[in-house]
Amino acid sequence: MNKTQRLIQLMMVVNERMAFTTKELAQEFGVSERTMHRDLQELSELGMPLYTEFGPHGGYRLLKKRMLPPILFTEQEAEAMFFAFQSLQYYGALPFAAESTSALGKFYHYLPTDTKKRIDALKSRVSFWTPTRTQSSPYLEEILEASIDGLPLHITYASKEGARERTIQPIGIYASNGYWYFPSYCFQKDRILLFRTDRLQSLELAEPDHPRKDLKNYTILDWLSGGMDQKAGSSEHMKLRVKLTPAGVRAYERSSGRDEHVKIHVDGSGELATEMHQSNLLYFSKFFLGMGADAVVEEPSEMVEWIRDQLQGMLRAYDALAD
Repeated sequence: MNKTQRLIQLMMVVNERMAFTTKELAQEFGVSERTMHRDLQELSELGMPLYTEFGPHGGYRLLKKRMLPPILFTEQEAEAMFFAFQSLQYYGALPFAAESTSALGKFYHYLPTDTKKRIDALKSRVSFWTPTRTQSSPYLEEILEASIDGLPLHITYASKEGARERTIQPIGIYASNGYWYFPSYCFQKDRILLFRTDRLQSLELAEPDHPRKDLKNYTILDWLSGGMDQKAGSSEHMKLRVKLTPAGVRAYERSSGRDEHVKIHVDGSGELATEMHQSNLLYFSKFFLGMGADAVVEEPSEMVEWIRDQLQGMLRAYDALAD
C-alpha cells in the first residue's frame, strides 16, 4: 500500500490498540522500524495525541483524546450534518458545545465550494425556532458522561426549599422549551426525581466505593414515555387524565410530539390518558397550568388541587389590584 493508505490504516490500528511499540507495528505493516517511527511522528504532527514511554517495557501510548480516522461523506450526508446542527442553534447551552463548533468548522472547511454554497443556502432557508434561554446550563457534559458510565454524583441543588446537597445517579439529559433536565435516581429519597441543570450550584463525582443503582436497562426514553417503572425498581405510578381543547391538542403535540395516549375526537379535541411517576407531579402540574383553559386535568386529584390553589392565588392577587 502507498504511504497515504498506510497512514490511514495506521490511524485505525492505533485507535484500537491504545498502547504499542514501533517494532510491533513495523512488523505488522511490513516496513522498517525507522519508517514506522516517521509515520508515527507524522500522525503526532497531524494532532494524534501520542506520547512515548521509556524503559524495557516502553513504547507508545495514546492519550484519551484520540483522533478518529477520516470518514467519507456524500454531499447529501454533509448537508444532513448541517441540517441536524441547525436544529440546535437556538439552545443557549449544549453538551460538548465547543467541540461541536470546532468539529463543524473543520467539516465545513474541507467541503467543495459548491457544497458550501448549498449549505449556506440551507442555513438561510430552514430554522427550528426555539426561544433562546438566558439561564446557564452547567455540567451538561459531566451529567451525560455519568449517565453513560453509571456513576453517582454529589450535587448541590437549588430547589424551592433552598440549596440542598444530594447524591444522585443520572439517567440522561433532555431538552424541553429551552431548558435542560436530568431525571436521576436520588439516594436520599430512594426514587427517581427530576432536576434542571440551571439550578445546579455544584457537582462532583461520588467516592469510587459509593453504591450504584443498576440503570443500564432504563433509558431516558423509558423515563420520558412513562416515568419510573418496574425496570428501575419502583411502581409509584399515578393515573394522569387530561381533557384537551383542539388548541390544547396542538399545544401538547408541539411540546411532546404525537402521543399514542392522546385520543383525538372528531371535533379536534382530545383526551390524554396515561400514567406518570409521582416524582413528575410538580413538573406536569406546572405544564398543564401553563396551557390555561385548553387543558383541564381530571386526575390525579393532587394535581387538580395544586392547580386550583394556584388559580385561586392568582385570582386573589388580581382582586387586590382591583381594590
